[in-house]
Amino acid sequence: MDNSYHIIFEEKFVQHQDFGQRNGLHSTWSLNTLNDFKFKFGGKLQNGLNRLISFDDNFGRKISINNVTFAINFEDFFNAQINLQNIFYQHLDNSIIKPLTKINIVNTYSNYPLKETEIKLALTPKEFLNQNWEGNSNRIGGNPIWVQKSENLYCPKCNHKMSFIFQLDSGLPDLNPNNNYEIMFGNDGVCYAFWCLKDKISGYLWQST
Repeated sequence: MDNSYHIIFEEKFVQHQDFGQRNGLHSTWSLNTLNDFKFKFGGKLQNGLNRLISFDDNFGRKISINNVTFAINFEDFFNAQINLQNIFYQHLDNSIIKPLTKINIVNTYSNYPLKETEIKLALTPKEFLNQNWEGNSNRIGGNPIWVQKSENLYCPKCNHKMSFIFQLDSGLPDLNPNNNYEIMFGNDGVCYAFWCLKDKISGYLWQST
């Protein structure tokens, strides 16, 4: 996806911190939004899956993922990453999302969903196309903001390089009372989502410090 967008949350959805990489004073939290698009974000789905983002037909058609919901089981994801695995899902007809990765659950992690809301998009300003890991690092398309070195995912069916779709930073609100109602990807890291158009497969990895 060539264009880069920042995800803009409803006011007071994120409890901004005025220090560190999620500096709440950073201008990327308050960019002017596009009027055309509004997506579902967060919330619980069936079969232990948690919605990340649902792309509607309007915007999704631009990037060939119209009416696709990206969703994940956080306990599976965390166990996969700890065991140096990535996690993949097959997107079938009738909005069915089928896990493709066999995960050995060694460590117990919460599978609380992200807090449900609607998100808007803002075009990423030129000065932030290659943004450092600071401010609002929740983005769709463009160049990923890597915490470590850049990585690629390859489709488990066709072995082709998957397309980067979006990234979500730690610190977004979830429903887990045991972690201050914040999601953490590893040690305060970032979750990256990828897509294979040919096989309709989503894949995920995280990077942290």
